[in-house]
Amino acid sequence: MQLIDTSKEGDGERSIINKKRLLMYFKSSTSFQNYSIEMFTSIAQVKALVSKEMAHRLTWGRFVNWHGGAGKNIACDMAQEICNRTSKDIVRGMGANKTRKARMRASKASAGVHQIVQQICDTTKIKQRSQAHTHKNKEDDETLMLQDLQKLKPFELNPGRFHLHFQYMQVSPSSTVDMAKLFGWLQKHKKQIARGQFS
Repeated sequence: MQLIDTSKEGDGERSIINKKRLLMYFKSSTSFQNYSIEMFTSIAQVKALVSKEMAHRLTWGRFVNWHGGAGKNIACDMAQEICNRTSKDIVRGMGANKTRKARMRASKASAGVHQIVQQICDTTKIKQRSQAHTHKNKEDDETLMLQDLQKLKPFELNPGRFHLHFQYMQVSPSSTVDMAKLFGWLQKHKKQIARGQFS
């Protein structure tokens, strides 16, 4: 929820905070070690490696707002996917007239074509058929769950009360991270970045 809200608000500072949290989460997991390196490299670039102008671009340039207004941003990679889908639709519509030059022209025009189509749909009040599954409103369910949790107080410590399978469960995935090893890992990767090895 935090990541989605950060993207919608286009909040670059919160994005960096999220990357720091994700670094700890990925480091605690054996399956996502490569992602922890990516998070560290991304944070290091913004905080130390690149110029202030480039750091500003990397922090705030990860979001696009096509429609204007607060809370209507999307991630740049999502915008790129939309442009790719639009350009593929245009190329498919060319039929047998697919030349290299025509495909290049269609690819360059895809963002503009998408905005024109969106503007026409908004003006004529045509609703596009959704390509995603519908989801029920979860706010009512979350409110009920919170009320139940307030009554049951499951997070209060009661001596001797535990579930057999969860007695060794950690409070947080990042609580299992050995800080001494983490600092050693950070030092190792700082040296690699200093030598120009970004992975």
